Amino acid sequence: MPADFPPWDRVYASLRRWRDHALVKGFHDRLRAKVREKLGRDAEPSTGVIESQSVEAGAVVGSDSRGFDGG
Repeated sequence: MPADFPPWDRVYASLRRWRDHALVKGFHDRLRAKVREKLGRDAEPSTGVIESQSVEAGAVVGSDSRGFDGG
């Protein structure tokens, strides 16, 4: 810990309380909104991207259980 921080156990206890009360998510959401507004964008994102990978099953998965998952 930097010398100007409180003792590590006090910092850890604070972070644990923030986590337990879901404050970290609130901090993140507010920070994201401020950064987006500073960049001239809407505070809330309008879309998202979910990346997925296709893995070839080959001989591991039987042909009767292979198929397309539209979901």
